[in-house]
Amino acid sequence: MSLALIVLVGGTLVAAIVDVRSRRIPNALTAAMAVAAIALHAAGGIASVGIVAGVMLGAFALGSVAYSAGWFGGGDVKLIAAACGLAGYPQCVPLMLFILVAGGVLALAEAARRRRLVALLRNASLLATTGRSPESATLLPYGVAIAGGSAAFVCSTLLSAARFSP
Repeated sequence: MSLALIVLVGGTLVAAIVDVRSRRIPNALTAAMAVAAIALHAAGGIASVGIVAGVMLGAFALGSVAYSAGWFGGGDVKLIAAACGLAGYPQCVPLMLFILVAGGVLALAEAARRRRLVALLRNASLLATTGRSPESATLLPYGVAIAGGSAAFVCSTLLSAARFSP
């Protein structure tokens, strides 16, 4: 397992724990992960660093749109950008898909726990048809979804690397 994947899982796990306890993701943690992403990709040369910086900026830009719509918190956006930097390009694409699926699972689990599955489906329908977030949205510690998606991404990466060709 590469050091970048270790930092990815370790950093997102710490973020999830802090997010559950305080409903915040520390800037120092996301900044350290972003610096680690750049440092770990520096061995590939200036082009590699430029690609990783571009990946983080792109993820941050897309996340900022989601933040302005009320879908994510600011700490979540910064953590996702740092995570994408650690994954690099093109691996940031499946990482994001794993994170989004983990977020959906987290939302379903929380809705089931609160006995609000029908309300969740109604809110998802409103969001899909109008693009508006519902007024009574339940805020989730999305750091948990980011950590879960990151762990699933790393497992999938390790499993695909362990495949043997006939």
